[in-house]
Amino acid sequence: MQPLATGSSAYRRRVFANGALAGDGDQARRPLDPSFSAILSKNDPFLPVPMKRLFALAISLLALLSCRNDRTIPAASAETPIFIISIDTLRSDRLPMYGYSGVATPHLDSLRNDGILYEHAYAHTPLTLPSHASMFTGLLPAEHGVRDNIGFPLGEEMPTIAEVLRDRGYATGAAVSAWVLRKATGMDRGFEMYDDSVEVLSRQARMIGNIQRDGAATTKVATEWIVKQQKPVFFFLHLYDPHTPYAPPEPYLSRYTDRYDGEIAYTDSVVGEFLQSLKSAGLYDKSLIIFLSDHGEGLNDHGEEEHGMFLYREVIQVPLVVKMPGQKFAGEKVTAPVQLIDLVPTIVERTGIPFGVELPGRSLLSFLNDKSPERRLIYSETYYPRFHFGWADQHSLIDGEKHYIHSTKPELFDLAKDFRETTNILEQDRRTYFAMRTAIEPLIREAETPSAIDPEDAAKLAALGYLGSTVQTKPGEILPDPKDHLDTFRDVSVAYLHYRDKKYEEALKVIDRLLGQNPRILDLHDLKSKVLTRLGRPAEAIEAGKDGLRLSPQATHIAIGLANLMLDQRQFDDARQHAELALKADPGQAHDILARIFIEQKDLVRAEQEARLAIESDSDRIASLMTMARVEREQGKLEAALQRLDDALARKKADRDVAMLHFLRGDVLARIGRPEEAEREFLREIELFPEDPPAYKSLTLLLVVDGRVAEATELIRQLIK
Repeated sequence: MQPLATGSSAYRRRVFANGALAGDGDQARRPLDPSFSAILSKNDPFLPVPMKRLFALAISLLALLSCRNDRTIPAASAETPIFIISIDTLRSDRLPMYGYSGVATPHLDSLRNDGILYEHAYAHTPLTLPSHASMFTGLLPAEHGVRDNIGFPLGEEMPTIAEVLRDRGYATGAAVSAWVLRKATGMDRGFEMYDDSVEVLSRQARMIGNIQRDGAATTKVATEWIVKQQKPVFFFLHLYDPHTPYAPPEPYLSRYTDRYDGEIAYTDSVVGEFLQSLKSAGLYDKSLIIFLSDHGEGLNDHGEEEHGMFLYREVIQVPLVVKMPGQKFAGEKVTAPVQLIDLVPTIVERTGIPFGVELPGRSLLSFLNDKSPERRLIYSETYYPRFHFGWADQHSLIDGEKHYIHSTKPELFDLAKDFRETTNILEQDRRTYFAMRTAIEPLIREAETPSAIDPEDAAKLAALGYLGSTVQTKPGEILPDPKDHLDTFRDVSVAYLHYRDKKYEEALKVIDRLLGQNPRILDLHDLKSKVLTRLGRPAEAIEAGKDGLRLSPQATHIAIGLANLMLDQRQFDDARQHAELALKADPGQAHDILARIFIEQKDLVRAEQEARLAIESDSDRIASLMTMARVEREQGKLEAALQRLDDALARKKADRDVAMLHFLRGDVLARIGRPEEAEREFLREIELFPEDPPAYKSLTLLLVVDGRVAEATELIRQLIK
């Protein structure tokens, strides 16, 4: 047989893409003779140069295809850097990687191309704190004990993956963007660095769910810490931007008519910057990166704009991508259902570091080669309706294509035929309904209202008349189904919108009407207290706050609000007692309030002690630095106080205004003898917070002393107006 020309079609037909050299008949698809490799490696002078190049190309192609077809999961390594990127409130079906075309996410798409996409991943609750607790403990909410965003800290007896990795040599760090994940919740356990610099920077009272910081600021903290580490890194980056209020920065605000999409596009850019920082540091390729969300968002698909009340697919299905070291399995997808408690087993499997306790989940990688996955029942719950409204808690079970929601009025959906869950097929498929109802019953475990109160706190609450005075719900009580109260739920949103828009009288009317119909709506008691405060009715505001605390004795955010109100009214003993209720749950704010109480009582020794404790509890709180400056001002240490305020000003983000900061700087500057600078600071405070009187009063005095009586008079008119 004559040799084939290297460029002929006959020759090309004899090279197959599966790593075999083809001939005629039974010679086809025969394994490549290793002698060809030997010939090339020896640079045989008798092999024509074009032939050598073609053989080299063929062998490279065969090696590449061999790698792509290699289904072997790499060996575990305790040197693998691990990054978890959690985007709060991100719906999976609002991402291009899940088929959505309304938003551009080039950076997330790139990560998806480098990783494994899980098409059906589910959270166990549509609430931030308990969902992240499940991520880091590998346990369901009933097992780790965190059932709501308030009143349920993670117990010290619960091991976390951060603790396990830290104890085996990892540098562990986290940066979070929401108040609900602050250190006091116990989520910081195991992290050597846990940055939760999220605080209220305005005297305008805010809802705890809206206390957040910009994702770019959180990412900056993360990047600066990561690049300094000399050990394998485990880092948790939490971004909160898709959460309400939807307010994307430019150019995303103008680019997207749907602000939720705009928030997602902005978050994509932030994630892109973070991933680029990992690439620049040489970490990206060798890292295990897990990208996900803690829950989705209702967007009014079932009458809920946000999340927490219901368990429909849009709030429990989450995006999930796992990027392996070396981009192993890049571009693959898993269709089997997975769940957030599978994260810990995945990290354990990848590092080879034992967790120490048996886990109910399984490694996400175990689904790659599982062509016939075993039946998995995925459980989710929310006690938000019960704790915040006195309505029935919700429980759900995913079983393949069926989704059962257990409530006072149960529902059953076929996800394969009815992705948006518009048709309840419970009556048409009674057999599935009975089977899933039976399966879910062992998973439903009663939650206290809220978590167990230790004896010390119980004594404090009882002394203040909060414990045992009102029970939000009784065990076994048949509660209203939230679906029957969508009008009420929407009216609650209206009340919040009125408050946000400073329509306080309108907000109060809605609140009083709703509480008259259902006095168990905890959040409305808190909102009523804030509204009455803004209306200048402090005594009524205090009573409204007390009503809320009676409903939920461990709602420490209400106790903090009451303590501040009582301090403003110079009810020092009551303020101190309410601040002490929050010492465990929110030590930074509690110690800060106690310091301010002692300042007013002229007990500067105890004021300084409490101010230092506030800074130690939360060194990044600007408010704590301001309180210490007040102590130093009263002690006559004016230069030290000014330096403290300058430090606070330096920490302030450009887009965040801090009430009283410029006023305090102006006051200290005036005492030092720098009136021109003091005047500028007072004017800046008035510009930022025109409804707050202190800066007006101090500037008026400054003007009178300087002989500028006409200007002082006009300033008083401005204050009255």
